[in-house]
Parts: sequence; structure tokens; C-alpha cells
Amino acid sequence: MGLASFTKTYRKDTYPAIDPNRPELSAQGKTVIVAGAGWGGIGSQVAWSFAKAGAIKIGLLGRTETTLQQTKDQIIESFPQVTVAVIVTDLSQAQSVGRAAHECRSTLGAWDVFAHYAAVLPTPTTILGADEDEWWHTFEINTKSFFHFTKHFMPKASPKATFISCNAGAAHVQAALMPKNSAYAASKVAAAKLSEYLAVEHPALRVFTMHPGIIDTPMLKKVLASHGGELPASNALDTIALPAHFSVWLASPESEFLRGRYVWANWDVDEMMARKDEIIKDPSLLTVTIAGWPFQ
Repeated sequence: MGLASFTKTYRKDTYPAIDPNRPELSAQGKTVIVAGAGWGGIGSQVAWSFAKAGAIKIGLLGRTETTLQQTKDQIIESFPQVTVAVIVTDLSQAQSVGRAAHECRSTLGAWDVFAHYAAVLPTPTTILGADEDEWWHTFEINTKSFFHFTKHFMPKASPKATFISCNAGAAHVQAALMPKNSAYAASKVAAAKLSEYLAVEHPALRVFTMHPGIIDTPMLKKVLASHGGELPASNALDTIALPAHFSVWLASPESEFLRGRYVWANWDVDEMMARKDEIIKDPSLLTVTIAGWPFQ
């Protein structure tokens, strides 16, 4: 057992049930768009994993063209048959997102999977000590971008498309366990609730919110540096393949019972499927709510 887990098995690496090569998880012929797809982040591996699962068209969104191009090069090297579009986008700006949505539709057609992995972490500090502009900018990327996605990309989705929102454990762990991260945690709570509303307002859309695990990324290094810590031993981290492959699983029919829910990539999918009836029966389970509500 690792951190708090909904399943007895707490995964830290990929495993056969979420292997993109499984026929049941096939993304054959699908169009996938990944926001936050710059090389080195989780989104880049998500894009690569969907290509491995058979996606034929992939759109890469992000702020930095050079890192997006790196992701494209890696995908094309392994899967030369895949069409990959690099679209530089400022997700905090409606005009930029609208332009990206139009370009994706013109270049790639209707999308089948949209994986939102874009996020920003401000300088960890107390609320009192925070810079107001930096603090609020966190919400513009982590929360407002969700609004922009809904306005501009939703109308360009294929029927029964899948939307995956990458969230963070910070959204629901106690503040004392992640001090000096008010903007990041609060913006992620807001994004998680937006996912629930999106699922209700667009019942044909398959919506999932997920915590990716603890991955060796620039964002993690920033958190650790602010607290004077070093990167944990490799066995304390989760592999980047875990959330990438888990995202492919979420886009498959096997995850249907988790629509509108908040899950961790670390939770074993076979055990979750074994609890399918329990999850479906309880509409508040695996959602953002007050513990124990409605207190029956």
C-alpha cells in the first residue's frame, strides 16, 4: 500500500490491464488532442501512448513550440503513420484557445479524446506572502482554461467523445500535508468541480478527472525545491508511463462506470471494475464533496 487508496493494490508503474497494446483499449483511427503536451511533461507521454494504442491523428497544444516539436518528433519516430499537429496555445486566453480549436478541426477533424494536462504551479508561499498576479494566474491556467475548452473545443467533438482532466492529489488532501500551495490546490478543486458539471451538462461526453501520481517532472522539482527537499528515491516515485497508460484505459469502454468520477492513476483498474456496482449505486462516491454527505 502506498498513499490512501480506493483499491487494495496501489500501482506505481504500468501493468498489463492498462497496456496500450491491449486490443480492448484500442484507439485505432481516433483523433486525440493533448493540452500541455510539451516534451518532459506527462502530457507528452499521454500523446505518445495514444499513438501506440492506434490513434491516427494527434494534436499537441502548449505554450512552447520547441518542446511541442520534441514531442511530435518522438511520436513520428516511433509511429510514422500518425498525423501530428503542433499548435502553440495560451490556454488562459479565449482568443488563443478559439484559434487552436479552429486549427485542430481544420487539420485533424472532430476529436475523439481530449486530454487536458496543462497546469502551472506558482512559487509555493503562504496566502499572505503570495504575489497577487502570480497567485491568480494559477487559476487562469488550471481553472479558466477548462472554461475555454468547453466554449471552444466542445462543439468540435465527435459523438460520445472522451474528456480527461488531469487534476492533483493536492485538491483533496489536507492543507497541512501540502503547505504553501493554496493557489494550486484551490484551482484544482475548482477544476474538479467543473468536470462534474461538464459531465452533467453534456451526458453524451465521457468525462473523467484523474490524479496522475507522483511523477518526476519539472513541477515536482519546483515543489521540492521550495521546501528545501531533494527528489525522492526512484522507488518513491511513480513512473510517467502509469498516468499515460491509465489515460488510454480511461478512453476505453472498460471505464464507462467511472464517468463523471475522480480517480487516481495509482488505483488498480481490475479492482475498480470489481466494485463497479458499488460505484454506480453511490452517485457521491469518487466525487468532490464533504466527507460523509448526505449523512444518511
